[in-house]
Amino acid sequence: MKALHKNILERLDQIINNTGDHIHDFINNPHAFTRKRTLDAATVLKTTINMQGQNLNSELFRAFGEDATKKNDKVVSTMSLS
Repeated sequence: MKALHKNILERLDQIINNTGDHIHDFINNPHAFTRKRTLDAATVLKTTINMQGQNLNSELFRAFGEDATKKNDKVVSTMSLS
């Protein structure tokens, strides 16, 4: 059963990564995800899927932790908005 669970999670990860690689097939705005960003499309998708219905501050902190907030001013400024 653990092997099946692991295979499902690996396949889901492959699908998300593939979707992130071809994000322009799924969006209408041609300028979205064109510049190099800290959060690429696959990371945004994975973070959104893993959200548990808490406020944005809690979700970002849970996803990226204190270390990421120290390294990335964009995450810190986003967390301070709400």
